[in-house]
Amino acid sequence: MGIKTFSPSWFFQGEVTEEERQEISKIFKDFIEDKDNFGQPPRWTAPVRSSYNHMNNQKAPWQEFFKIIGSQFEKFFDEVGTLQEVEIHPLEAWVNKYRPGDSQEYHSHCAPDVNIAMVYFHTITDNDDCKFMFYNNDHDYQLTGLVDVLKIPNTQHTIPNVKEGSIIIFPSFYPHLVSMHKGTKNRVTFSSNLQVAPVHVAHK
Repeated sequence: MGIKTFSPSWFFQGEVTEEERQEISKIFKDFIEDKDNFGQPPRWTAPVRSSYNHMNNQKAPWQEFFKIIGSQFEKFFDEVGTLQEVEIHPLEAWVNKYRPGDSQEYHSHCAPDVNIAMVYFHTITDNDDCKFMFYNNDHDYQLTGLVDVLKIPNTQHTIPNVKEGSIIIFPSFYPHLVSMHKGTKNRVTFSSNLQVAPVHVAHK
């Protein structure tokens, strides 16, 4: 009956308005420009400056940021569908600054209380060739040699086509990485760990 696929992976991609993007730029300008807000996070092997686990990260206007992008979560819920009334709890968020030559190693955001992750693409240059990639752990066809003889409807990497203002929301257990930044200016992204839960379930 033909080739079928099952257990599809998915992600939500949205985009803030130009007005919202400018507002985010305005409230984060001073934080992003202050080098004292960034460092090399412990246990991160890739060379990328981040406010993750930095003592100054709490200075960033995260509450205002989540208010600005709130409509993106509403669109996400509308598209994926919900089985009951739910709400989203931002658990933590941080800013990443990719300098020329920087990258991000293979990792996931999976944790007991984290079920959704998000990336906001704040600053992108057209020529940086810096790609955000989802990695498919189920792509074992190359180990069996099938990729040498068959056109398999399955890929090892999925690379969303993003631009400034893009937002990606995805299950926290998805492995992903960021390729080497080859541009001449910094790329800036915001990352966040979140929990989607029924409205009657209090966040721990």
